[in-house]
Amino acid sequence: MKNKFNLLFFFTGLLFGIFLIQFTYLNKDGNIPLYIFIYFETFLLYLLAVYLIWKNVVSFSLPEKFTSLISKLLKIKDNLSLPLVIILTGIVFRLILFPAALTTSPDAYRYVWEGKVIINGYNPYEYEPSSPELIHLHSADLPSKIHYNEKKAIYPPAAQLIFTVAYFISGEELWGLKLLYLIFEILTMLFLMKLLILKKKNPAYVIFYAWLPLSLMEYFVNAHLDVFGISFFIISVYLFEKEKYFGATVLLAFSVLSKFFPIFILPLLIKKAGIRRAVFMGLLILLISVLFYLPFISFNTNIFSMLMLYLEKWEFNASVYYLLKLFMSNESARILCMLMFLLSVGLIAYRYRDFTKGVLWVMTAFIIFATTVYPWYLGWIAVLNPVYNLYSVMSLLFTSNLSNLTPMSPVWTEYTYVLLAEYGVFFILMGFDLRRQLKGVL
Repeated sequence: MKNKFNLLFFFTGLLFGIFLIQFTYLNKDGNIPLYIFIYFETFLLYLLAVYLIWKNVVSFSLPEKFTSLISKLLKIKDNLSLPLVIILTGIVFRLILFPAALTTSPDAYRYVWEGKVIINGYNPYEYEPSSPELIHLHSADLPSKIHYNEKKAIYPPAAQLIFTVAYFISGEELWGLKLLYLIFEILTMLFLMKLLILKKKNPAYVIFYAWLPLSLMEYFVNAHLDVFGISFFIISVYLFEKEKYFGATVLLAFSVLSKFFPIFILPLLIKKAGIRRAVFMGLLILLISVLFYLPFISFNTNIFSMLMLYLEKWEFNASVYYLLKLFMSNESARILCMLMFLLSVGLIAYRYRDFTKGVLWVMTAFIIFATTVYPWYLGWIAVLNPVYNLYSVMSLLFTSNLSNLTPMSPVWTEYTYVLLAEYGVFFILMGFDLRRQLKGVL
């Protein structure tokens, strides 16, 4: 019987790969309907594969020398054959998407541009792409393909470092960026597997992230930068659980300097490590942040100007925020969402019993109260969800694809039925998840 399930799992993965090959071949000019279709089709296959792993009916064997070597390198005693098969196929899926054209978002063009700006000795926080000082850097593609040419850089310094390395590797081609992403994704999958083992979960649950269409499509088709921040993030969480606080703090700082989201877990460190150690960790993160920002500081510019504009004006695909806007002004809704989020973080930080679960709930609360929820933001909760399997998170990873209907419209339009499909199911399942797991958090 197990051979039949192994065969089913094999053909599921094969069909999954064929869909990705089909997308890469057909998606010449950013075909959003094709993107949406392939996302849903692969997600259904993904759910079947996850179900087979969940039911523990699949087993594969790799050469013993190979698994023993990896086990020694990762300091793991468990049988890693099946998890490594899953990770290896996840790597193959990502490689298939290397040639894929950007589809639902052109953000990666800005990443490449800012890497080009830095490598030519200019400060992307000081000069916007349309600035006269940078005209000599203009090419046929850049910065003409960048949205918001009149806006300066918003991404933190660690992200800028990655952009610079990627540009050094491949110039204006995106494969250098995707190559770096692949390295970070391998680290993410390996440390997620280690975290699963540490938390006494099935290491094969790494499939929840390794085969996840969102991480594949958003990070290897649209090439969003969250990849390396998520990698630092999951390694940091693992090290915090191992009580290796210095290394965990340094990596958390790198994660924050890739994208600011992980800063929200800092209050959880007070209970995890004690007040004195938490203060030290906070100061260490501040010191690392100052050192990273120092090369970009200029008297001529405010390096946080775009960040402040984003916090004040940006909105997309929100849930609670959009609901509150029906009864009050945008500004009041933003303030109330911020207060509710901070209250949620404080409550979780005070009451949690399991650090990793507390981190997952904090990041989920961020998604709930955020004014902007692009699909790629969900990677920050997707990477921890394999440890606890929140059904609400899984549903949002599936339905968030519907938000890609917005850029298909001639005029930027958000659809009420899309929001209801995403968040209606999400909050219903969230109630179930809270009842199922709240005892371990609050």
